[in-house]
Amino acid sequence: MADSSHAGADAGCSFASYRPTAQFKPFEWVRGEGLSLPQQRLAEFLNDARDVVQGTHMLAQLLSWDEDRREAACSDASPAPFFNACHRGALERLMSASLGLLSAQIERQCDALDSVRRHG
Repeated sequence: MADSSHAGADAGCSFASYRPTAQFKPFEWVRGEGLSLPQQRLAEFLNDARDVVQGTHMLAQLLSWDEDRREAACSDASPAPFFNACHRGALERLMSASLGLLSAQIERQCDALDSVRRHG
């Protein structure tokens, strides 16, 4: 029953005013603070695009290195590759999807600029 007395006291407490400070802030290549709204949107796009391009480049290099390991392991006693066919396929699909999303975002940006130029 001691819990019920604390429950009544706790019910009167307001947690709405408590806001913890963020422990993590997303990394940004281009900071959007102090920029106009169109410039902030461009900065967000550039941040996303740079991450996708760098990540995809690194994955492509990793898959190429792993493919070399696989070929060497077939011919001699070299270490086995890290990725099996299923893992390789998943990583290749991830790269394809990421680049496809980036391409679609680039197309939207180009269309928006063309629209501004035609109507501007």
